[in-house]
Amino acid sequence: MTLQLDRTPGAVSGTHQDFLAAVGERLGPAHAAFFATPLSDGGGTAWVVQGGDSRAFADLDPADREALRRYAGSVVSDIRRVAEGENSVIRRHFAAMRRIPSLDYLYAVDGRAVVTRWGAAQGHDPLGALDDGRSFVIRQGFPRLPPRLLSSALAGAAAGFLVAALMLGAMPAAPACVAPATADLPQGKWQSHDLSMLRGCWHRISNMVVTDIRTNAENPVAEWTLCFADDGRTGRQTLHYSSGAACSSNVTARFEGDTLVISAERCVDHTHDRMFVFLRTIFRCTRLDDLKASCPAYADDPLVEADRAWGPGVFQRSGLR
Repeated sequence: MTLQLDRTPGAVSGTHQDFLAAVGERLGPAHAAFFATPLSDGGGTAWVVQGGDSRAFADLDPADREALRRYAGSVVSDIRRVAEGENSVIRRHFAAMRRIPSLDYLYAVDGRAVVTRWGAAQGHDPLGALDDGRSFVIRQGFPRLPPRLLSSALAGAAAGFLVAALMLGAMPAAPACVAPATADLPQGKWQSHDLSMLRGCWHRISNMVVTDIRTNAENPVAEWTLCFADDGRTGRQTLHYSSGAACSSNVTARFEGDTLVISAERCVDHTHDRMFVFLRTIFRCTRLDDLKASCPAYADDPLVEADRAWGPGVFQRSGLR
């Protein structure tokens, strides 16, 4: 269903459409959906989005406002890191496109954050204050070549430049002149069971499919997030299915030994003809490294047999895969 969240006089520039297309191509539809689509509407602009339920930021209770701020901050941070690291349409226009007049133009649509009037506020940047501040990190090594350049390089090696290529490959890589990567899951905090390291939003980046227990049909998930309060003890789980369905539910976190246990309530989508229910679930997470955790999921719901496993999924701070 198309929802009109806002309307402004006049038309937006073509830059808006270019930026929105670039975000969708580079980061995917879930990140692009953060920006309401500007459509020409009788001399004005309608800001529309696909969804079933919308609520203005001012109409939310304090806990939901904080969850929406964390969601928005996570998306903005992902896009900003791409802008820092890649010379693209996103880099050229992100600083202007993320600007909105105030958080009054931030909405909750089916549990996810959506903004209107983006790219139309020159002196205000409330979304910038939600950025997590983590730097784009350049990995050491040779840059990836576009396919045509890679083919030329291979042809050159076959024509007699193999020795030079081997000599170049043997040279040590120059150190990258960037800030060191931030440890999102510091080993010390994990071992001391400090839940505050969970503050903010985490994105599931693997095993993005759930199975219908009635039909065994697989339902792909476009975006799967866990967003936690400052103390890391409570938060919200949000699933956005590729079909357009979405749901959100409460989560709590605790440690059992060195295993992080996240308990998620049922996640129910009531906005579509076919109701989606993600069952009450327990994630049992182990730390993989400073950035990622592996979280096998187990059913904790009377609709299925106890401890039915859904399979592991990797969560990380950034939505970039």
